[in-house]
Amino acid sequence: MLFFLFAAKPLLASVEPNVASTGALATRVFLGLLLVLLLMFTLAWLAKRMRLAPGVIGSSSAIQTLAVSSLGSREKLLLVQVGEEQLLLGVTSQQITCLHELKTPIDLAKKDTKPAFKQFMQDWLVKNKATTTDSKEKGSK
Repeated sequence: MLFFLFAAKPLLASVEPNVASTGALATRVFLGLLLVLLLMFTLAWLAKRMRLAPGVIGSSSAIQTLAVSSLGSREKLLLVQVGEEQLLLGVTSQQITCLHELKTPIDLAKKDTKPAFKQFMQDWLVKNKATTTDSKEKGSK
């Protein structure tokens, strides 16, 4: 029985775990991060080139798209500003139709509407702060 114990020791010593060095692991992580960043920048450039990025539609030309509302899979309403005039256009896969020429332009910059979720969160935070302040005051009395 002692023979098996001594004989097994050299067999276990010859088996070494396959552990990579810290430098090699750090290099692999760094190269992976570089690859992901390169992929992100490439996709962003492609989206901008193909005009898929938001804000590219009506950038700084004489014709600006102010608002887009989707009506279906291929139908849209567009509010377009050409110089001083604003037009409401109906766009389908077959044609573009001028639906209305606005006499008084809509100023979207003045319109200060908060998204519903943002408003909900702000109201909740105010309410939550008031509740915690009240509970702290009750606890200190």
